[in-house]
Amino acid sequence: MKRITKKWKTALFCMALCSTLAACGSKNKAREPEESGTAGVSTEAAEAESVSQQETGAAQNGESSEADRYSLIESQTFEVTLNPQGKVTFASYQPDGSGLHEDALFKLMDGERTIAILDGMVQDNRRENENFNKVEAVSFPDYNNDGYSDIIIICSYSPASGASSRFSEARIYRGSGNGSFTLEKELSDSANSALAEKTVKSVLGFLGAGKKEEQEMAAWQQAYLSHLQQETGQWQGYNLIYINDDAVPELVEIGGSEAAGCGIVSFADGAVSETQLDRLGFTYIEKGNLLCNSDGHMDSYYDLVYSMADGRLTQIAAGYYGAEDNSNLQLDENGEPVYRYEWNGAVMSKEEYYQALNAVYDTSKAKEGYQWDKWLSKEDVIRAITE
Repeated sequence: MKRITKKWKTALFCMALCSTLAACGSKNKAREPEESGTAGVSTEAAEAESVSQQETGAAQNGESSEADRYSLIESQTFEVTLNPQGKVTFASYQPDGSGLHEDALFKLMDGERTIAILDGMVQDNRRENENFNKVEAVSFPDYNNDGYSDIIIICSYSPASGASSRFSEARIYRGSGNGSFTLEKELSDSANSALAEKTVKSVLGFLGAGKKEEQEMAAWQQAYLSHLQQETGQWQGYNLIYINDDAVPELVEIGGSEAAGCGIVSFADGAVSETQLDRLGFTYIEKGNLLCNSDGHMDSYYDLVYSMADGRLTQIAAGYYGAEDNSNLQLDENGEPVYRYEWNGAVMSKEEYYQALNAVYDTSKAKEGYQWDKWLSKEDVIRAITE
């Protein structure tokens, strides 16, 4: 009985040993194809899978990627041929509203590849007090005639407060030879300040494009356009007048207040020359090379006479008149105020004063420098200059 038990024990041991070895062999064979499959996955694909898993995890945690927050605006997405980029897709995207006051987003695509994302008008592409409404227009002119495509975009917005009023905003991007686009922020702000209606046509008018090629413009036209494009909105209107007898007009800049006065921009020696006048009142003798800045207030007045030579204005005479003490104004027998008159430093009577003035500036030939409320807008004066 003891021998039988021993034999069974030996047999059971051998069976267990074989079973263990068979199991080990099976385990090793199952691992081989798994290792082979892992070695065939590229690093890029593995990274992409990792990013995909991270985005999936972010979405599950309530977060959203940039692609999730924007949707394609098909009506403002199209294929264009630009210089130097060639044939590309311009893609417009609108925010879905999940991000606070997010603005529209614009990309240039080469197939599925993003080759450029245009800078926004505000930091982080988030507006403080407005909500994006829609893209109104997109255009690809060469507004500065440098041979490279530029971009003009018009978008509309509404106040975040919920007010019903809406406004349009233009943004101007300058293209370059390396294919990049630079947001012309100051130029865009100037256009938005100057233009009551923002359209591609009005922006091009402001930029002086679409009228004549730059090389066809006269030097004075280019100089005036450059000067106007640098203005920051301090003038309420403009006019073109002819002080001297050449074919180049002088540009009148009309201030929004008496303190701002008027400016006279002329063209001299290949560049603009600026003369600041006191307050808003002045006349000129057309093609007579003379201008008179006449104004004043509170019983203190003046007539400052300028002569134009070689495109520049120079003051040649000055007259002042008014009450010596306007707190105790005296009247003559006709009820007229008694003023003290002085011409080029010499005290004289009222009659002598106007004789002296007319001796250098014939007031009978004088024309007003502009008509109140009938001045030209910046867009209008640019159009007049380039026509």
